Amino acid sequence: MAEALLLSVVRGVVGKAGDALVKRVTRMWGVDGDRERLERRLVYVQPLLADAEEKSETNDAVKAWMTALKAAAYKADDVLDDFQYEALRLEAQSRRSVTTKVLSFFTLQNRLVFRHKTSMELKNVLGKIEELVSEMKTYELEPRGEVPQVVYRQTHSALDESAEIFGRDDDIEQVMMMLLDQKDQRNVQVLPIIGMGGLGKTTLAKMVYNDPRVQKHFELKMWYCVSENFEATTVVRSVIELATNGRCDLRDNIELKGRLQEVIGQKRFLLILDDVWNEEPHKWEEDLRPLLCSSIGGSGSTILVTSRLQQVACIMGTLQSYELKILSEEDSWKLFSKKAFINKCLQEQTDLFSIGKGIVNKCKGLPLALKTMGGLMSSKQQVEEWKAIADCNISDTSRGRDEVMPILKLSYRHLSSEMKQCFAFCAIFPKDYEMEKDKLIQLWMANGFILEDGAID
Repeated sequence: MAEALLLSVVRGVVGKAGDALVKRVTRMWGVDGDRERLERRLVYVQPLLADAEEKSETNDAVKAWMTALKAAAYKADDVLDDFQYEALRLEAQSRRSVTTKVLSFFTLQNRLVFRHKTSMELKNVLGKIEELVSEMKTYELEPRGEVPQVVYRQTHSALDESAEIFGRDDDIEQVMMMLLDQKDQRNVQVLPIIGMGGLGKTTLAKMVYNDPRVQKHFELKMWYCVSENFEATTVVRSVIELATNGRCDLRDNIELKGRLQEVIGQKRFLLILDDVWNEEPHKWEEDLRPLLCSSIGGSGSTILVTSRLQQVACIMGTLQSYELKILSEEDSWKLFSKKAFINKCLQEQTDLFSIGKGIVNKCKGLPLALKTMGGLMSSKQQVEEWKAIADCNISDTSRGRDEVMPILKLSYRHLSSEMKQCFAFCAIFPKDYEMEKDKLIQLWMANGFILEDGAID
């Protein structure tokens, strides 16, 4: 049990160390090397903890080592929280008025002190963990299972067969037409799908990817979620692994290009690069495009890119980007109703329909928001509960990527305390406890961990 708890803590710290917000600030402050080493050390330790637990029963030194590692992991978690806080503060500051920014200048000295303090704390906790890793070698611990790789945000191409999609038939047909019309193009084409968070870009890409016409048209189909990990070698290695269903350990670009040409050849391929955030043109033009778009693929090969950022379309697109729009009022109501009125007793309360319309309006045609709020309302039995949520103020924002977050936060605030406690409990004991899948998904969505349908943050 102690090992399970320690393992969950270490896993949590590894995940937080790989978080995009944390990496953004550590790069900005020049301590990303320390963050990366911390992540690697804890990844290395993970498979050894089961053996450490067993030996700690008869070896007090190992038991003391586990206690010290747990304390260091908790400290690391606290330090990484500070980096996340700083990233969120900077993001919030970027949306403030000029006057507020001027006033915030007078806190600059405090920010510098905080920066120095947090950076030093990262170095200190890294030093402690490296000391513990060195000490660990004296105990001759044996790994139980493979050393886990650092996992970046991933989605898969499979659609939930039970899910109903509303209002996207025209979008599917238009994207399909754009893909199939490239059949005579000899060069690899790049089609961006652009839209704010929560619109369902990933869902649309999945629907296209799984369409029988696509399955027939393309000889090779691959799906990779990029997120902010836009390093050329990482992406190309993953593409090779997807194409071969095997492992690729190559790191040299020349070797990677040769292997890519070998496994793809002149096959007509479709590659989905889901959730791209890169706004640095050189990373595409100089690093990734020469590998993915040169001397591989048959006529009609296409890379479909989903992103929230118009800049991504400008950098990568060879075809006119497809901008995904919000759902119509009619489709919004259908999607919300499907989730909200799943219980027959709610369907019989006609007063809830007019209240529900107000809630739908707050969701602004965003599928993720509509599904989240619909799922929440299905658990509310009383008219007063519906009215309370409908009356909540949701601040507007001009930043599309943040449009869905107020809805998700509102949904989370109105979850029952039992569900919140279950979520926190499962986060601490992920292997030892079970909960209903739908409840867990609703909790993830309410917390903003699911940014698109099926896309985990």
